[in-house]
Formats: sequence, structure tokens, C-alpha cells
Amino acid sequence: IFFDELDALAPERGRSSDSRVLDNVLNQILTEMDGLIELKDVVIMGATNRPEMVDPALLRAGRFDRLVYIGEPVFEDRKQIIGIHTRFMPLEGSSLEEIVNLTTQYNEDAIAELAEKLGKDRAVTADEIREVITPAPEKMTGLPAGSRRRRLIEHLAERNLSFVDPAREGLAADLAGVTEGFVGSDLEALCREAGMLALREGATVVARRHFDAARVKVRPTMNENLRQYYGKVQQHFKGGLPQKVQPPEYQ
Repeated sequence: IFFDELDALAPERGRSSDSRVLDNVLNQILTEMDGLIELKDVVIMGATNRPEMVDPALLRAGRFDRLVYIGEPVFEDRKQIIGIHTRFMPLEGSSLEEIVNLTTQYNEDAIAELAEKLGKDRAVTADEIREVITPAPEKMTGLPAGSRRRRLIEHLAERNLSFVDPAREGLAADLAGVTEGFVGSDLEALCREAGMLALREGATVVARRHFDAARVKVRPTMNENLRQYYGKVQQHFKGGLPQKVQPPEYQ
């Protein structure tokens, strides 16, 4: 069970002057987590940018008793995040676009059959896929290009097949190198803005210039002030609980 924005759902009791609704919600959460009936195979997780606002009772042993600070993404993290948000995009120079064009008449079943021919649990290249592509029957109605691309990627993922695409990997690496300070939402916005710029231009593929133009509009969230702030928060919660309610040995 995952609670996002935990500080809004369970703020420290007594802070709100509006009503006791939030206090009642928090009390009910505490009751459910400490219930008389043992929860088996249930893991409860929460996320917040303001842990100092969460009621300390939630951070005691048996509740949210493991606090993990997730810092800003480093180079490899940013590269993977960019890869996720561009995996269904038609990128300039991508080998995947050639495969999409070669399967113009392929429907859902034909794409699934193509993926099955490639086996499982390995890396595949465009040349290997090209070798197993066969002409579709004349009466077969193919999926639109965007749907073919998406379904091909999804079928490959289902079979644990990674597609070797130097253009995509190179773009992700280049962008990761110039987006220090960008968090996951910033990188998602960057990729979305690049796609929108390509659409406004009427381009059939998203090129590096679209990402460069998008980077002018999308600014990074992280800066030195925020890094210092979260560093202080991390120290504040050393040992799990805030210092004001920590045992002396934690402080």
C-alpha cells in the first residue's frame, strides 16, 4: 500500500485549526497499522517532500520505521528516466523506426508472433529483427504507426528482450549529461515539451534540436539551496524520528 504526499494526509496533530477531520484520519491510519489483526504479506510505504510535517507517531517502530532519503537522480538515473519517457517516441535516427516502417501491415497478432520468433531474455538488434520479418497477408489491416511502435516495445519487454538502439541510447546519455539538477518530473516535462515542439513543427520524428529547445523552457528543480535544505532534513530525521522526540542515543 503506497501513500503519496503523506504530509497532506497525516500532518502533525494540533497544527490544523479548521477541524478534527485530519486528526481523525490520522488516528484511523494508526489504528489500522497497529490493528489487533496481524497483516500478512502487506507492506506500507509513504512518500513526502516535507517529512517534518508528518506526525511523529507515524514514524515509530512498527509503522513507517524505515526512513529512506531519495536524493536527486545522478547521471545513470537520469539516463534511465529519459529512456523511459522517450521509449514510445519516434526519435530521429532510431533503428526502431525502420522496424516500424517494415511492419506497416502488421496487426496485434503479427507483432506478437514477431516478438515470439526472437526468443527471450537477451538483447536483439535491428538486423536480427529484420531477418525474421515476413510479408503480412494482403487482407491484413495494420495498426497505426504509433500503436505498432508501442505494442512492439511492450511485446519485447514481456519477453525480457532489450532492443539495441544506439541513437536512443546516445540521445539519453547526451541529455543526462546536460540535465544536472533535474528530478524525475523535470525530465518527464522535458521529454513532453520536446514532443510538443515536434508536433507544432509538423515533424514526423523528435530530433535532438527539439530537446535542446525544450531545455530552454524546462528548468531544473534542484539548486544549492534545496540541496542544503534536504541535507538538514536528512540530519533532522537521523534515527527515524525527529530530534525533539528521539531517544538521547539517536541525537
